[in-house]
Amino acid sequence: MTRPSNWHDDDGFKYRLFPAKTEKPECLIVYLHCLEGEAELPPNYLRELREKIPGADVIALQAPIKVIKSPRFPNPKGYMWFPFGGSILSQVETWFTHLFKRLTIAEQVEAFTQGQLAKRGLTEDNLAYYGYSMGGIVALQTGLTGKKPVAAIVSRSSAVVPFTRVKSKSKVFLQMGELDDGFNRPMPPLPQKGFLKQVFTAVANRLSLRHVNSVQRLQWQNVPVTEKVYPKQIHEQTYDAWKDAVDFMAKALARPQPQPQPKPPTA
Repeated sequence: MTRPSNWHDDDGFKYRLFPAKTEKPECLIVYLHCLEGEAELPPNYLRELREKIPGADVIALQAPIKVIKSPRFPNPKGYMWFPFGGSILSQVETWFTHLFKRLTIAEQVEAFTQGQLAKRGLTEDNLAYYGYSMGGIVALQTGLTGKKPVAAIVSRSSAVVPFTRVKSKSKVFLQMGELDDGFNRPMPPLPQKGFLKQVFTAVANRLSLRHVNSVQRLQWQNVPVTEKVYPKQIHEQTYDAWKDAVDFMAKALARPQPQPQPKPPTA
């Protein structure tokens, strides 16, 4: 199958580039897809973004790991950012990496993005990450643990990994569906009272991937976070949430307007 002309393979990733409407890009937006996703951006999403941020080059990255057939993925499709499923040993190794180390893929995405910024003569102030689901985990890890803050990170239906140590306090927008069964499910049953309840609650909050705990992790580290829960929405991307994301990125990426200089007094 012939790939689109905007398909690229360099700096360690395959990706699709959607160039800015302007002749020279003023900012860069990196889009990270979900588990079993691909490097793509729905046409109506792209139109919304180009209308409100016409100076943005948009890169839709493709995750490096192809999903293969397994009990978890009986009908595999697309790609994933880090190992998910597989043997018990593989799952334990992945979970350990998530909890106690920066994700390797975050380092790779940051290196790729630094190269792309340099090619355009841009800096982190001109960069935004958008990630959905598994891509949101990577977007948050990359933007929050990088060397310098980026202009914005938007995470849809995702989570801040437990024990994430924030190094760069980027502006974050966490979007969550009210009925998301992956990251907004109710707290599991706990002991009714006493010391055990306190212990179980503390452990559950520390390790949880629930939306409320992601918000708390950022607030505890003084990260400027905006959050919105969308009524009756499940684990999905929706156009209304996308428009909110674009508005957030547009505001964060906007260049300060030069102030008019006062006229010299007349003689």
